[in-house]
This record gives sequence, C-alpha cells and structure tokens, in this order.
Amino acid sequence: MTYERWKERREYKLYDSDLSVRFREFRDESSALREGGIRNVSRGGIFIRTKEPYPVGTELRLLVNVVTPFGETEELEAVGKVIWVTLRGGEEGMGISFTKVGRHSQYAMLACAYRGEG
Repeated sequence: MTYERWKERREYKLYDSDLSVRFREFRDESSALREGGIRNVSRGGIFIRTKEPYPVGTELRLLVNVVTPFGETEELEAVGKVIWVTLRGGEEGMGISFTKVGRHSQYAMLACAYRGEG
C-alpha cells in the first residue's frame, strides 16, 4: 500500500514528531534492536524513519523514548504491525499500526509530539 492510499484511510490526526524509537521483530527477542526516528504519531500508530524497513505484515516490539512533563526521559513499550513501507529517497521507512499499546504510552507519545519535544 502506498503512503497516499494509506493517508486517505487515516482514522486519527497525525502529529509531527522527533521521538526516537528502538525496535525489532516481536517474536525474535534474540535479535539486535534497530534504531530509528518517528516522523509522526497518531492514536493508531507511528511512522518510523529507517533505511531498512521490515516487510509489510511484520509484528514489531517498539521502545519509544519520551520526555515526561517533569523533564525525565521514559522508555515506553508498544507492539505494532508494519502496514506500509516506502523506500523513496529521504522518506525511507515504515508505517506501523499499533496492535498493543497502553493508554498511558499512547497519550505520552501524543503529548510529546504535541509539545514538539522528543
């Protein structure tokens, strides 16, 4: 699915973000964590900037770094599924739909994006 088609189906408002994220295949705890940046976040998912995206359908364990209102850094955990991939220069990455995310984690990511902090 292309970004344009996915964008048309979007259910939640997107917020630009510069949060950092570590991720790996959900079922492969022995694999090394990869690092990327989150370009945008919504209640339903995130877009991860990475030159080596996983294939569509891959379930990922996500560890997202946020800054709390008290200025402390916290790592939040979520699970998501790759729903689209792009390899366009400067836009390489993957769209992730959350499959398991706590309400606290979801809103903390949105609050950081809304405040423009990462």
